[in-house]
Amino acid sequence: MKAMRVCVSAGLAAGAVLLSTLPACAANITVLNTTSANGYRFTNFDGPSPGTLPGTGTNINGISNSGEVVGFAIANNGALNNFTANPLTSTTANLLNIGGSTTAMALGINSAGTVVGSDGNGNAFYLSGSTLTTFIPNGGTTATAFGINDNGTIVGQYIKGDSPGFITTSAIANITVNAPSGPNVVNAQGINSQGLVVGFYLGVDGQVHGFSAKESNAIGDTLTGTAIADPTIPAVPGEPGATFVFSQILGINDHGIAVGYYGDSTTSQHGFLYNTNTGKYTFLDNPDAAFSSGVVVTQITGINNSGEITGFYSGANGVFHGFVATVVPEPGSVVLLGIGLTAVAGYTRRRRPVGPTPTKL
Repeated sequence: MKAMRVCVSAGLAAGAVLLSTLPACAANITVLNTTSANGYRFTNFDGPSPGTLPGTGTNINGISNSGEVVGFAIANNGALNNFTANPLTSTTANLLNIGGSTTAMALGINSAGTVVGSDGNGNAFYLSGSTLTTFIPNGGTTATAFGINDNGTIVGQYIKGDSPGFITTSAIANITVNAPSGPNVVNAQGINSQGLVVGFYLGVDGQVHGFSAKESNAIGDTLTGTAIADPTIPAVPGEPGATFVFSQILGINDHGIAVGYYGDSTTSQHGFLYNTNTGKYTFLDNPDAAFSSGVVVTQITGINNSGEITGFYSGANGVFHGFVATVVPEPGSVVLLGIGLTAVAGYTRRRRPVGPTPTKL
């Protein structure tokens, strides 16, 4: 459940605040199992102290080029426990103290370990070491930071009349990212080292759709996104007659491979990879995702330059779990070849039923 994202710039805009925080504390993640499907090996895990009720559990929101993931565990009372970890190498997690907030959300991370997100009080933040910086760009009222690349460039969303996206670093003025069309509601979710931004915007049909934008194409301090064609979705076992409703693009690597998910008419959500070089989609769900009250969820939220992907999925009890998946070429499987994507992957086994889950907006 990623929220909407926001940002600011050099020396930071008005309202920037530097806060000293306690060092990150050690905790543990719990590896649930490993499983393979469609050319990927999934490592499924829970974050520190996750809830056990439907809609709680673990949300993983991003992955760095060093393989570190960032996200939060959702307790039964709704409190968020933010952390970073590398599930492929260790079961140790680092708890993040974001101003002592239990509603803050850690949403992105880069190879330097800098984390960005929302502080739970209407401010975007970046956390570098033990220093927390909160900000709202361009005289906005609230903001959220969703992604950060290895150059330290941050993307997100801020509110000021409408809700555009933003791009910012500590060296340049903020760039406002406007929607391709329709209401100016933009979530700039990820940016790669070449300045290619991806995210989603609210269309005239009242649903959200993917977009991309190149930072270098900004005119002054304004950049307008380009709409990405919606996927033509495949048939999914257990969802006869399901039709496309919306899509969200949530992350991108330096090879131009983006990730996200789409929602269908059954309110289920399914993951995809999108090749910005060819315009092709590859559909991929966690093989352990299970129906709960007729709804099943896989969201792919991040991808790094090694092709590792991360995100979360729903279990048969409606509880969310995190995953990291790596490419494992197997005969007859659908895999990433260099920076190209092969044909559409099939869907794997499903279990029935459980309750609806929230979309990430």
